[in-house]
Amino acid sequence: MTDEIRDLHINVNIKGVWNTCQAAIPYLLKNGGGNIVIASSVTGDIVADAGEAAYAMSKAALVGLTKCLAVEYANRNIRVNCTQLGYARTPMVEKMALESNPSDPESAINDIAKGVPIKRLAKPVEVGELFAFLGSDESSYITGAQIVIDGGSTLPETVSIGTN
Repeated sequence: MTDEIRDLHINVNIKGVWNTCQAAIPYLLKNGGGNIVIASSVTGDIVADAGEAAYAMSKAALVGLTKCLAVEYANRNIRVNCTQLGYARTPMVEKMALESNPSDPESAINDIAKGVPIKRLAKPVEVGELFAFLGSDESSYITGAQIVIDGGSTLPETVSIGTN
């Protein structure tokens, strides 16, 4: 992996979130509190694949940032949580599928879905609903949490044996 690719992941995933939080927190404090929801990934501190070192490192760092900010700002009425997304039907996944199987990208997406216990990828709206919940008063006692949204894909120990 090149330094440029590593730096891209650090700049977007770590520095981008860091800078956004630094910009938002003064306004949240001025308004008496609020919520920050950070988009992390299951890739990093839960699972990883070969070739994902920079991405995994950057997404795992967001879990640590979430926990630190949650502790720092809890007594000032700011809650901080992170989502840990598995695969969702997004342009990024569609691009990965096209790169993986240019002649039949849909089969690559179907192959991903086979490894998910509920047998499909997340819809972007489902991910948005989790963000909306974490940003609402309905989650008022949740802070510093890592919420996995992956259709159960990180649950099985193996997909090749079992009693189904």
